[in-house]
Amino acid sequence: MKEYTHNDWRGSTGGMPWMQRALVKLFRFIPLWFCYGVMSLVIPFYMLFDRRGYRASYRFFRRRVGRSAVGSFFSVYANEFRMGQVVLDRFAFYAGRRFDLQIEGMDRYLAMADAEPGFIQVSSHVGNYELAGYSLRAEKKRIHALVFSGETATVMQQRAEMFHSSNIAMVPVATDMSHLFVLNAALVDGEVVSMPGDRIHGSSKSIACLFMGAPAKFPAGPFMLAAQREVAMLAVFVMKEGLRRYRVFVRPLEVASDPEAPSRKRAEALAACFAGELEAVVRRYPTQWFNFYDFWQ
Repeated sequence: MKEYTHNDWRGSTGGMPWMQRALVKLFRFIPLWFCYGVMSLVIPFYMLFDRRGYRASYRFFRRRVGRSAVGSFFSVYANEFRMGQVVLDRFAFYAGRRFDLQIEGMDRYLAMADAEPGFIQVSSHVGNYELAGYSLRAEKKRIHALVFSGETATVMQQRAEMFHSSNIAMVPVATDMSHLFVLNAALVDGEVVSMPGDRIHGSSKSIACLFMGAPAKFPAGPFMLAAQREVAMLAVFVMKEGLRRYRVFVRPLEVASDPEAPSRKRAEALAACFAGELEAVVRRYPTQWFNFYDFWQ
């Protein structure tokens, strides 16, 4: 059976639009723990029928995390459960629920937000990065967030409403790559660009980095943009730690600067630095790794 790869994995939020709208309304009355309990009964069906996603997750725990066969099986369940919690938390937030976010590195973020140059904050599909948009606010800068254009209308609408109050503009990925011009202009104007650094969409350009014990491809776009524009980069991870508690990690990506080195070399160094920060977070929260395909293919 064909496996998911970087190119064909999309990972959009499941469910029909009317179901998602109903979920937002339900969260105004139903507690989170009850929804988690109902979801726990559904997960075995996902494991049974989404065989490609199950195999990719199982191999991740078996080969990359180093767990036993039995341990990997139960880790897949925990992985799916965490994914479901993160999705439900997003809709709960849309419904007005609030979460406790403890931020490590906020001083560094605020210092960069107050400075004149623009910068790039790079994310990944671990934890619940979307919540960063509601907690990391650059009062003097507008944040331009690159988002997957294939999401459902309900999710895009809810995000737009929430991001509007946070001074965040969504920039959908365009097939003609025109979104790169928007992001480049934002950096020229001294604003903030938010981009995922772990999935390859649109462009086939990538940078190979050692990650979790084996080479893996990371998208070249975010790191090439930072190298060419000579702007700083931050890695941001938002990890679930309790029923309504998250921990946010803000990590600067700092590499030795050589003015004579080509931008490709600096981009490769930035990508390697990001891969190292991502690995540290994934090893600490392995069940919050949400790339359900063969990342190392």
